[in-house]
Order: sequence, then C-alpha cells, then structure tokens
Amino acid sequence: MDRERIKAKIREMATNPKGVRFDELENLLDKHIRPLFPNYSHHGNPHHAFTVGNQTFNIAKPHIGCVKKPYVVKFLDAMAMVSLYDPDSE
Repeated sequence: MDRERIKAKIREMATNPKGVRFDELENLLDKHIRPLFPNYSHHGNPHHAFTVGNQTFNIAKPHIGCVKKPYVVKFLDAMAMVSLYDPDSE
C-alpha cells in the first residue's frame, strides 16, 4: 500500500472513530506503516504499545467489538505527528 492509500485509510478511520476494529488498526500499522519507519515497534497484550517515528501510543485490545474512541484519537494524533494524517483536511 502506498503512502497516499495509507493516508486515505487513516482519514476513513477518522470519520468514524467508534467503528475501528483492533485487527484493522493492527494490520494497517504492522503491514503498511511499519515499512515506512525503521524504528517501528509493536509489543504488548492486551494493551498494545506502538512506536511510529518518535510517537508512542497505546491501544487496548477489546474483548469484543471496536477499539474505544480515545485510543483511536491517540492513534490519529500520532499519525498527525508523523505526517500521515492531517486533521485540518476534514
């Protein structure tokens, strides 16, 4: 997935932050964003810590359903700091 498609997927998540599933977020980070950042890190269970660039954020894996909105907001803030998301473009 190229950088523009990654940005589009992040914008899509931003439009419905209550509807983001953990596996969708983890897949985007581990398979598509990871190659863009040599210092990428992902560890933890059930609270997963991700480092992208110099931004570290946590996401709690829900037992069922979608990730809670505050965790999605942290993800979006981190993506804005590494120039993969522009909240003003909404």
